[in-house]
Amino acid sequence: MAYEIDFISVDNESKKDADAIALRWKDVFGKYKIAIYDGGLQAHGEKLEWFLNEYYFNDKSDICSKVIDCVICSHSDLDHVSGLKNILEKFNVKALYMNRPWLYIDDIWDNVNDGRITKESLIRRLKEQYKYISELEEIAQNKKIPIYEVFQGTVIEDILTVLSPSKDFYLNLLVESRKTPLDNNYEGTFFSKIIEAVKHVKNLFETWHREELREDVSTTAENEMSVVIYGKIDDNFLLTGDAGIRALDESIIYSQDIGMEIKDTVKFIQMPHHGGRHNVSPSILNRLIGNIVREGMDIGKTAFVSVAKDSDHPLQMVVNAFRRRGVSVYKTEGNIIHHFRQMPDRPGWYSLKSLDFEEKVEDWKE
Repeated sequence: MAYEIDFISVDNESKKDADAIALRWKDVFGKYKIAIYDGGLQAHGEKLEWFLNEYYFNDKSDICSKVIDCVICSHSDLDHVSGLKNILEKFNVKALYMNRPWLYIDDIWDNVNDGRITKESLIRRLKEQYKYISELEEIAQNKKIPIYEVFQGTVIEDILTVLSPSKDFYLNLLVESRKTPLDNNYEGTFFSKIIEAVKHVKNLFETWHREELREDVSTTAENEMSVVIYGKIDDNFLLTGDAGIRALDESIIYSQDIGMEIKDTVKFIQMPHHGGRHNVSPSILNRLIGNIVREGMDIGKTAFVSVAKDSDHPLQMVVNAFRRRGVSVYKTEGNIIHHFRQMPDRPGWYSLKSLDFEEKVEDWKE
């Protein structure tokens, strides 16, 4: 089946890493289907609008003819949500897939440990804490775009299967989150959030068979809420958002349960969380993409990663981890990068060089 995936980045308007991804494929009747997975920051949303008009819609003037079959919001972080507001406003969006914490007050109510909190006040608090998706909800409701929850087992447009989160996992993450006044432990996720914000210095050395990536890593509850999508098209693909090792573990197990094991069937993967090292571990990568291969070997798998121009991500330690497992890695770095099968050529586009394995990697002493 013919399809294409485009990772959208901006050149100078934003110095922050963000995810904005467009997908297009032909269904069994030869008709184009279009999906958006995250919209990045505002500048990414504007660039995504331009890109869709230029390459997917040929700059049709009638908004009704500019149909986007589905928009998927992976999770609530600004660098994934903000640009989607522009997409909902400027195109004919048929469906929005997004999880909204305030819909599950009854499910988590037993975890509220402050007697002053009412259900109504908790809904208000959650809408304030998760304001970016609350704003997206308001736009969708005003434009009468249906909003669907997006939990494990959901199938979107016949080919996109949600591997994570399950509803139970999502509710547990809500309880853990620093954004909810519930029974939780803040230390692990707060630590992860701080250390990802610093500038990384390459003072460690790796070899092909000596890996400095760690097992005992964690990320925020919101990152673990990321909607992980298995695309069943041709060589199959995986979109991960900012998923951490728990979400990836849930995705791997569920893919095995439904007979679509990621390691054996997926050829294209989004590197989680812009190539940060608190979202993957050696054991997770072994189960997600395969074991370490012979030095320099390429197994025909590709990973894309969204990063800003001059970003220090993806971290070299993570690039090395993918490379030693035979995966070719490409980064946006302010550009639009394109993965496709059986789709028309784009005049003026050129092949991109994959990232190299390098011995010098980032120190853990931050």
